[in-house]
Amino acid sequence: MAPCCGPKVTTPMGRPGTRLALHRARRAGYCASMEEAGGVTVLDDVLPRPLRTWIEDRFWRPIEVQATLEALRDDPAFLADPGTHPAMFADHGVVHARDVATGILRLLDTIDGVLLPARPAMRRRFVRTIGVAAAYLHDIGMVDMTAAGRRIHPQFAAQAAFHPELLPLVEQLLAPGPVRAWLDDVASRAPFAVPLETVVRELLSLSVTHSKSVVPAAVLDDRGALRRLMQRVVFTPLEVQRQERAPVVDDRSSLPPAGRVQGYADAAASFAWLDATSGPHAELADDAVDAMRALRAADVLRQRGTVLRTSGGFEVCMDARTARAVCTLRPASGDAAYVIAYDDERGAGEANIRVAFVTPRGDLRIAFHRGAFGSDEAARRAARSVAGVVADIQADVLPSIGGVSIGGGLPLPGRASGDMQIQLERPEDRPAFAEEVADLVASLQPGLAHRLVTVASVEGAAPEERRRFYDSEPVDPFGVEADELLRHLAAHGVVTAGIDRLAAFSEVGRVTVAAGEVLVAPGTPPSFVYVPTGPGLLVRPDGGYAPSPLPPWVPVGTTGVIRHAERNSEIVAEREVVVVVIPGERYARSWLRPLRVDELATQLGGAVARA
Repeated sequence: MAPCCGPKVTTPMGRPGTRLALHRARRAGYCASMEEAGGVTVLDDVLPRPLRTWIEDRFWRPIEVQATLEALRDDPAFLADPGTHPAMFADHGVVHARDVATGILRLLDTIDGVLLPARPAMRRRFVRTIGVAAAYLHDIGMVDMTAAGRRIHPQFAAQAAFHPELLPLVEQLLAPGPVRAWLDDVASRAPFAVPLETVVRELLSLSVTHSKSVVPAAVLDDRGALRRLMQRVVFTPLEVQRQERAPVVDDRSSLPPAGRVQGYADAAASFAWLDATSGPHAELADDAVDAMRALRAADVLRQRGTVLRTSGGFEVCMDARTARAVCTLRPASGDAAYVIAYDDERGAGEANIRVAFVTPRGDLRIAFHRGAFGSDEAARRAARSVAGVVADIQADVLPSIGGVSIGGGLPLPGRASGDMQIQLERPEDRPAFAEEVADLVASLQPGLAHRLVTVASVEGAAPEERRRFYDSEPVDPFGVEADELLRHLAAHGVVTAGIDRLAAFSEVGRVTVAAGEVLVAPGTPPSFVYVPTGPGLLVRPDGGYAPSPLPPWVPVGTTGVIRHAERNSEIVAEREVVVVVIPGERYARSWLRPLRVDELATQLGGAVARA
């Protein structure tokens, strides 16, 4: 792909390509197992696996080769400062491409109708397909791991979209399917100025928008500016863009000649559909831009924490003692392991983020692995490094989601992006860490202060319980449901007088449990307390004790939360029942109010008198 000016894969240890062969042999088993176990098979319905495998081998594996220990040992830039070398950044190889592609599908399923307009089936399939296809291009420019190469890697991918070698991907999108169906529909009502193949390549080139440094969020909402930027990115040679210290966002000067780019006789005809103010082309632009919004968010919501690796497959972590970045480097042979500590606050912060995602309610939620460290200085360093990553994540998510529909015909999203919260989970080993991070993020960006909230840690919950929690409907602290809950709990032994409703009902929800569903399994973490609103739950204790039905309005799961130990019972729904879900930490903070013995005597006396 000569126009992309990427470096050839060579090796100081043998013939050109030898290192690539060794690397492929080493990674093949891991990537194949990830294809099956990592949920990547969902991509088969969007892009055929043989095509994805070809793209991975041709464009993504060479990135991994540039980041191997065999390559880095002779790289002066790496030896001088590992923390700033692109090879030590979060993975930009095959697994990253798959992770972002599957992340787009998850994100679109979550935010369709919530933060993005709900779409008809055909347009929804188009957005999914173009998003995944763009994900498979967006970082291929990282094959050039110089500082300049990293800076222009988004433009690299945009220009690669027009190269003849990408024809297999273009042909797949032009074949009968969601992309061709929507393009044919649009063209039947408003013909394009260029062939459909060129339109598909234009759509793919929009992958450049994953970069907020090249495409600021405001440009996504200004279709005229976006069109001019795309023209400049596509038609300006990479050698010229490589010399620029910063991208030119909105160049209104004359366009560069189009002769060097396939598919155009006149550069002025390029991306003509992108800034249409109404009609079918504007509808297409709405869908294309929203697909790129999802790409932009999914890219920054990539996997981190315990699965964080570099492009060379090296594991990165935050030292629990010092909060510094630590990485284990292994050669292709796997017969050695070199553990290095180095200065990289960003990398260390990435490694301490357990997960970052958009919730079904439309909030950005971020959880951490730990909040306790070996010293106060290390704790401050950890909070500072994590705060920088949180600020960076939100900068790619919050401003990128929630643009307006230019073409019309789509309903408004259910929630305005301006209402999105940044929820930071309080880690169980030291919950105050979340508050410290929130304060630092607010100091970095004061405009975010009203969005930042700290919430109970639920990422350690059993997966099914966590899913149920996110599916629950929030309970209004001052609504009828809250009144009913407090009244019934008070009648069944819970002290509710004087309770702080705003705090107590934070994150409390109601959800329906189906007959036969296991609400709680023995040995699972005590992440939630449940309150059934009707009969139907059966408790099966460990230790040989007899099963017993759980009466309505009696909290269950409290013992595990109080002693902070695994559950000692199974709870099963014998019939459909609505339960109130209270995060365990929230219960301990706001609901747990043990009685004194004299208070117990008073309550029992009242109960006896009523009897």
